Amino acid sequence: MDANETSDYVELMQLPIRYGHALDMLGRARNRGDDALYERGQSILRTAFAQDFIFEDLSADPVNVHGADGWAEFCARALGSFGGTQHFIAPPLVLIDEPPVEQDGVRLGGKARLRSYLQATHTLPREGEEVPPDTTDKVPTLSAGTNTVIYGTYEDECVREAVGWRIRRRSLRYTHIEGYAFDVSGR
Repeated sequence: MDANETSDYVELMQLPIRYGHALDMLGRARNRGDDALYERGQSILRTAFAQDFIFEDLSADPVNVHGADGWAEFCARALGSFGGTQHFIAPPLVLIDEPPVEQDGVRLGGKARLRSYLQATHTLPREGEEVPPDTTDKVPTLSAGTNTVIYGTYEDECVREAVGWRIRRRSLRYTHIEGYAFDVSGR
């Protein structure tokens, strides 16, 4: 494996990790009204996705969101009603289908696939914690501090752009949900 191939693998492996950290930052920022943390989370999230990004939730009630900016806003709305989240995303299986080609000193045009396991914990706000008014309809009426854990698999299609590798399409296949049910539609 040469230096470019090694660099591609490392960069591709970072995409799901950035995504998980950004999701937790967005939810926490929205819940606490922390604009600086919110902007950092959105900035990190945008570095993981192509502008023509498409998300597909493959559950019974599919959620389909288009564009990196639309996905960043959707995530902030959907996660802002929780007291906390932790998205553990296992290191992905990386399959490079087409290596990038160098053009004028820039490596472009590569295609790759990622497959990573997800374990995402969502906690309801504790007694006395407030949630943003536009997200209260998403908080189930259960005891404060109640958790749910989502288990699943992300399947990603990635492309190499001038700024680096980005996820163009992400699908989530649920394996199991433990705990209470909640609305993640972001509506």
